[in-house]
Amino acid sequence: MSDEYNEPHEERAERPRDSKVDEVRAALMERFFPADSRNVYYGRQLEVALETEFFHWITKKALNELAAERRINLAVEQTGTYRAHFYWPLGHRYPRRQIRKTLALIAEFSSPNFTRAVGVTGEQLIDAGFARIGFRIRQHKVREVNGLRWESTNHDLDRLVERDRILYGVEIKNQLGYIDQTEFEIKLDMCRFFRVRPMFVARMMPKSYIHRAIRAGGFALLTGFQHYPLLSDDLAARVREGLGLPVRIVRELPDTTLSRFEKWHVHSLEHPLIRGQWIVGNEPPWSN
Repeated sequence: MSDEYNEPHEERAERPRDSKVDEVRAALMERFFPADSRNVYYGRQLEVALETEFFHWITKKALNELAAERRINLAVEQTGTYRAHFYWPLGHRYPRRQIRKTLALIAEFSSPNFTRAVGVTGEQLIDAGFARIGFRIRQHKVREVNGLRWESTNHDLDRLVERDRILYGVEIKNQLGYIDQTEFEIKLDMCRFFRVRPMFVARMMPKSYIHRAIRAGGFALLTGFQHYPLLSDDLAARVREGLGLPVRIVRELPDTTLSRFEKWHVHSLEHPLIRGQWIVGNEPPWSN
């Protein structure tokens, strides 16, 4: 389920400054904040726009630095459960109309009812996709697997799925931002505790998270889009056209998306060590 709208747009204090920040600063000033620009952007919009080149938190850090040095303007606006950070060039003297327009759009797609519907949509799409490629959903909202009950936190896994006697603990994030780092770590710990392979389904994840999932014996399925509920075509169109965000409406996930996971799963079965470690009833790779 999507919970990104309850998270403040703040950089994690524990993250050290990355050398990439200087590259992002240059890219932001050249592409989004030239002196003659009259555009206003909000933080998540810029993070997503640059995500193929830079991690979201690097873009956040660069924006924070540029605003602190007064090289760009910054305003923080609250709408419902979401606090949006708006940025615009110093030469743009009248940004309020654009801010109000964007804030009204953010209020629509960050409302609790809509975000719940978006979360359910993501889960329904992957549930149907699992069925199409032969994975059986064994549990929803998983806190106990084969007699092992998770008590360390109040978290659960969205799904427990099985194929070829191999279990996967699945976390589904149908949201624009990354899964929270602390939550990501907990979900990996839960899969380790349950002795199941971790699987993350998300619009986007940083490479460092993907590599962590792979090292834990799991998989990250990236869809590239946040999927809106059916009948929200008008809102999806306004978000795409007005903010350039990757949102869309589909009745089912493309076969090409699902086949990446299925091919990886089948290929892993060909390896005797992998097959021996993960088939239900055998010992997991970290048991020793």
